[in-house]
Amino acid sequence: MSATYYIGVDGSGPSRAALRWGVRRAAERKAAVVLVNTVDDEWGLVGRDAAADAERQARDLLLEESARVADLQTGVPLTTRIVHGGTAWALAKLPSPEDLLIVGTHKTGFLRGRVLGSRSVQIASAARCSVAIVPDTTLDSRHDVVVGVDGSDGCLSAVRMGAQEADRLDQDLLLVYAPPGLPRSESSRTESGEERSPQTARLMQNAAAVAASTASRITVRRRVAHRDPAEALLDASFDAALLILGVSARHGETTLIGSVTHDVLMNINVPVLIARGVAASSDAPSYASTASV
Repeated sequence: MSATYYIGVDGSGPSRAALRWGVRRAAERKAAVVLVNTVDDEWGLVGRDAAADAERQARDLLLEESARVADLQTGVPLTTRIVHGGTAWALAKLPSPEDLLIVGTHKTGFLRGRVLGSRSVQIASAARCSVAIVPDTTLDSRHDVVVGVDGSDGCLSAVRMGAQEADRLDQDLLLVYAPPGLPRSESSRTESGEERSPQTARLMQNAAAVAASTASRITVRRRVAHRDPAEALLDASFDAALLILGVSARHGETTLIGSVTHDVLMNINVPVLIARGVAASSDAPSYASTASV
């Protein structure tokens, strides 16, 4: 079954940035698109007229955003949905695990963004599928796909997806690893593949092997950064076309985002794809011998 792209729309600038990004990507993947707007059930507590007005505004908004999709002339199959409840949770529970949920976010990193960016964190945490968070910023002239490597099984899905995206975009793939708590005296050569720590070298070699087995024609580069992991990822992806992060099932059977992903989303400067998918296949290199971060 092919994935469906669910795009949350609310008429804001970030929402429309997410719409453009999602529709163009769906056209390349020949995926169907569903535009979704939420109506908070609390309007019903105010009164029947208020609830009816909120529903009417949602329908009008979806008509307007559907016209924007038509203006892009991509020819994607398009439907619309109105869902009820809190925005984050209503959006998160709608797609199936194989689908992609796309939402916009205000460019964050400042006090204002600390509040506005929190909803994307809630959505990324609650969703069962992969989630793309698109900032309201210029995306032209960006290059390369960056993937955060941390040694977990969830990272394998991110590396595979990163290789596929780099192949699709005809860009290099940059694998970034920031060892936690590692003293600066244990340095490594940036992007050389000659990391001095055997454990770090093995982790990066395995990740590069997964990428090469997924898309053999791409160029894979590696970077080990001895700094805060979120800062390292944001710095490496400053001019990137896409940053991809995985999620881990260490918390029981759920796949929750960790503190690094949380910090990246709160200071986002590039489209971020949170990859949820099947872990390593039986013939893929394993991270079992490496430490999880």
